[in-house]
Amino acid sequence: MKLLFFCTVMVLTTTKGPLHAWPDPTRGGSGVNLNGKMFTLGGYNGGLVIYSPYQPSPWATPTSDPTSSYTSGYYSTSTPSYTETNTGNTETSAPFTATKAWTPKHTTPKPTTRHHTPSWTTGPPTRGFSVCLRYITDSQGGSIFTLSPSSSRIRLDVNGIAYMLSTNGYNNVYFTPNVRFWSGLQPTMWTSVCITVDNVKGVAQIFRDSTMSIRKLLDNYNTWSGEPVIDFSGFEGQVTDVQMWDYPLRYKEVFYYMSSGYYGQYMGSVLNWSYISYSLRGKTLLEDRYEQQLKQLTRRRGHHLKGEENTRKLFHVEEESKGRKSFDF
Repeated sequence: MKLLFFCTVMVLTTTKGPLHAWPDPTRGGSGVNLNGKMFTLGGYNGGLVIYSPYQPSPWATPTSDPTSSYTSGYYSTSTPSYTETNTGNTETSAPFTATKAWTPKHTTPKPTTRHHTPSWTTGPPTRGFSVCLRYITDSQGGSIFTLSPSSSRIRLDVNGIAYMLSTNGYNNVYFTPNVRFWSGLQPTMWTSVCITVDNVKGVAQIFRDSTMSIRKLLDNYNTWSGEPVIDFSGFEGQVTDVQMWDYPLRYKEVFYYMSSGYYGQYMGSVLNWSYISYSLRGKTLLEDRYEQQLKQLTRRRGHHLKGEENTRKLFHVEEESKGRKSFDF
């Protein structure tokens, strides 16, 4: 009887489906504005891949053109539509398959939108790269992201306040951003990190909030020559405002990012959070940032307080009216 009951419960559970409708790997968005949004990642049970909307999806399978020395043709990709509810959650509909043409690798994509045009090509950049992001986690160590996962595989790991930069799983370089470069930055709930790599000078540096590491010399193994794709795999927490440049940022530009644009605007030349494509897998959610949720809560609370004040005023008027009537009596 116990075995029969167990089998019955398993059948009912399988029939009803999981309690949470986590997105499947084919769901995501293409060329969307994620300002004010954050992703909640479930560690090794979830993942996020972001890439430029000016390039084909990293999972696109191009067909070979026998009359040309380069790969060209068409690719098929599944891109679902999604809508945002008034609660701040994102609902993803069933994906549909679309066929798009893509440009050869030796040409520069020409976007037809009015968004910022990236200054990079599909060839390897010569100046270096920079990646900035904001995150929240309660983990003391682990992987944050991998850049160009199918080629150079430049990976950034964290252990407390120390960071490790590695290429293809070796040639590790360690950074400890403990030198304060500006005292005017106020701490926030987010940890803001920028990594800059200068291929010309062969140096790299990491900034964390209002502190920075020393500049460290690199060898040729740490130069970036891959595709502009960032993969968050194994990270547990929240991620937002991911930006990437195809050159090493100047201190002024890092300062602009760390101050969240208060002293100057910033916009990634390769990946831009306000116009970006992404793909989700496993336990990953797209939500409003905490700041947005707080604003919504404050507005709702303000309406309630206004209504309560009107109610109290009406109550006092009625009480005063009753008091006058009883006194006149």
